[in-house]
Amino acid sequence: MDANTDQPDQPDKRRSLGSAEEVAGLALALAGVVNFILGLVRRSRLQGALGLVLLVAGGGVFARRKLVERGEKIDEATDHIRSELDDLDPVARAQVLADIAREQIQ
Repeated sequence: MDANTDQPDQPDKRRSLGSAEEVAGLALALAGVVNFILGLVRRSRLQGALGLVLLVAGGGVFARRKLVERGEKIDEATDHIRSELDDLDPVARAQVLADIAREQIQ
């Protein structure tokens, strides 16, 4: 419950910009797109190539950050699942793991 209003706490639905690394990656990619388009308009191969390089570099920075976040979520979920499995007796744990293995095979 929220202390100021008698309403339950609700997560902020607005999407944040993310880390500085994400913003930098998106800015590089945007600069690459702009340079590529200007290179096409001016018929400059050098500027077009620079735009493509910036676009790839920005995409790489952004993707690397997203993969790090994904890895953190996977680690958190793994820890949670392991702690839940540790609370089970050995027979129930074996049944749960067998069910998970069967689902993965199908």
